[in-house]
Amino acid sequence: MIRFLKFGVIASFCVPLAVSAGATLEDIEGTGVQENLDAPISVSNDQPALSASESVSEMNQSAGSSESNSPVRIVQAPSVYQFYASDKAAELTYERNRSVFGLDNDRAVVSFLLNEERDNAVTAGIMFDAATDLVRGLKLSFGPKMIAGLLSIENADVIGFAASLEALYEAPLKKFPLRLSTGFSYAPDILTFGQSDRIIDWNIRAGLPLTNNIVGFVGARYLQFDTRPGERKLDQQIHVGIRWSGK
Repeated sequence: MIRFLKFGVIASFCVPLAVSAGATLEDIEGTGVQENLDAPISVSNDQPALSASESVSEMNQSAGSSESNSPVRIVQAPSVYQFYASDKAAELTYERNRSVFGLDNDRAVVSFLLNEERDNAVTAGIMFDAATDLVRGLKLSFGPKMIAGLLSIENADVIGFAASLEALYEAPLKKFPLRLSTGFSYAPDILTFGQSDRIIDWNIRAGLPLTNNIVGFVGARYLQFDTRPGERKLDQQIHVGIRWSGK
């Protein structure tokens, strides 16, 4: 009896306090706790929550923007202009140090030659650099060339497709950086069209830098077209020239 009276007194104090706080009998039994657990969790700063895929895409975008802002830049080699003149011939050459037509080549060359007898020649080729560790400062190149001869003889124009090989040696010396180069091109009869049977072209040069982007050189060249009227030697003289690298 005494225990029942004590329980009634405690209940009479607790229930009014819970009701005055806004709780119902169901809340007192614990159902309100379950409802609070099922309620959605709000996100601060009024920003919607991101899913896992959205978070990954956002990270990729931030990584891409950081790569685009990277200070690393690819510097391409400048184009080269070359001119030489001998007693009876002169030639102007343009060399582009990059790939053309998607061929993944290293250089493209176009040149125009004029000699005293008005025998002109146009040469165009693409060159591939071959890696070699034989000698320090030595570079080998190979590639096809197209050689067209606009000869002074009437109806004797020729065109040929030649295989070319070039070698360049730059002495690794600061005080005397000698530059030696040679090249050989040959178009056989089967790849020569018009009034010609074959084309032979070779040269050898030695040069020294005059400024940071100009090299002076002395050399010799032999360019011969074997035409049906006879041999036409467009160039067989010692020449002097300059090689200028644009910036």
